[in-house]
Amino acid sequence: MKNIGIVVTPGCWAMSLFAVTDFFRIVSLLEKQTGLAAGYRVHLLANAADTRLDAAGGIAIETDSPLEEARPVDWLIFPAIEGPVLEHTPSPPRRALAYLARHCEANRVVLTLSTGIVPLAATGLVNGLRINTHWAFLPTLQQRYTECHFRARESYLQDRWLYSTGSLHGSFDALLALLANDRGDHFAQLCAAHLLVSSPIQMRPVLPGTRRHDDAAILAVQEWLESNPQLSLSLEQLASRFGFSERNLKRRFTLATGLAPHLYLQKVRIDRAKKLLISGALSVQQIAHQVGYENVSYFIRLFQREAGDTPAQWRKTNGAY
Repeated sequence: MKNIGIVVTPGCWAMSLFAVTDFFRIVSLLEKQTGLAAGYRVHLLANAADTRLDAAGGIAIETDSPLEEARPVDWLIFPAIEGPVLEHTPSPPRRALAYLARHCEANRVVLTLSTGIVPLAATGLVNGLRINTHWAFLPTLQQRYTECHFRARESYLQDRWLYSTGSLHGSFDALLALLANDRGDHFAQLCAAHLLVSSPIQMRPVLPGTRRHDDAAILAVQEWLESNPQLSLSLEQLASRFGFSERNLKRRFTLATGLAPHLYLQKVRIDRAKKLLISGALSVQQIAHQVGYENVSYFIRLFQREAGDTPAQWRKTNGAY
């Protein structure tokens, strides 16, 4: 079982905090429904000496222990912090800093949600890493923490053990990517389909390992493909849309993501098809058309090659509970 530590900082957004606890509640419910052993235990850790802290808006949060007294965990998650209190957010106490240093030196996962990066950035432990954050705070954070490399993207970035997000949706994208790495694609897709934050068509694909780069232009191409997988653009048209030559787009895209553009689009389409199969009653033919395939037989063959099952078998095995 993995232990998940959510670091509660005074002034953090309760919405961000509870989004994480609710995510793992959904995971727990689906584990029971699918007959899986419980895989995660969540601990609330206070980034202060007092175990009772006020979130944004004065909402009282009772934590399990101060961070400095906590046992080691597998993943540390820092919820977003309200803008007006960011400049007053103190560095973690000395013993808490030692705890964080041990965690990072062991290459254990850290996930920071938007402005939740601030307590960690103040320690210097993420110096030199690429960090995603909310666009509105990008200039301020870059000026304050000059050794960090801040970006502002809709979803998440990964640099080594650090996952960082720029939005609430990006938080779920990162959590699903971590879940897919840990429990496999089938279970991550099931959790994605049960999240109540958006429809399956709006959810980002679960494609771990494709956001470990810092090529902003390629990230923009990825995000466009993820939002428009049903459109059929040639490599020439896609390159023209984003100001590349065909050769340069293919080279940079493959270098950044590990996949050629057409293979990336293929995986995005299959990912969306999985979510639609799990969460709705659309026919296989309707789903094929929604994800960009007019030839249903080709879609079925491609899906089986990628997923190991036909779409009908996938739906039967992974359908909603």
